[in-house]
Amino acid sequence: MANYMIRGAIEPQEIFFRADNIDPAQLTMIRKGLRKLHTFEIMAVNIYKFQIAGAPNDLNRLIIQAMANEMTHVQDYQIKLYEYGWSPSPLRWLFWLVGMFIGLFSRLRGEKSMLNAGIWTEQKAVTDYQKIINSAKWEPETLDVIQKNLNDEYHHIETLQKHLNA
Repeated sequence: MANYMIRGAIEPQEIFFRADNIDPAQLTMIRKGLRKLHTFEIMAVNIYKFQIAGAPNDLNRLIIQAMANEMTHVQDYQIKLYEYGWSPSPLRWLFWLVGMFIGLFSRLRGEKSMLNAGIWTEQKAVTDYQKIINSAKWEPETLDVIQKNLNDEYHHIETLQKHLNA
């Protein structure tokens, strides 16, 4: 992971308006899927954000890295929502709160609880990602983003489990 780049600069020519020539029934499913992914990633960011403590140790490094990775997923889906002409879910603040509570409570219960909360979150994401991928006919660039982030979620599970079992 030494040379792993999360995101480079985005240029204006990389933004595409995507809703044209897509079946309206598919647009409904795409919007629903992107909003769910965006909202769930907001929750994941907050879980990790509220688990971070001040100690300069490997666990905090891992949690900060996980939070940063999830933040890029939030950006990915927010960009896609706007490219399709939509906005994020107006209820996303509820998931922000849920993430805060899960993060705080797991932190209070200790390292093992924090890691298990992260693993649960990532496993839930993998399940949801698969359902969302199968729910609509995605245009290729959006599907590539979803699959890239799904691969990140698998990597997060593996990393958290290694730390838990160490």
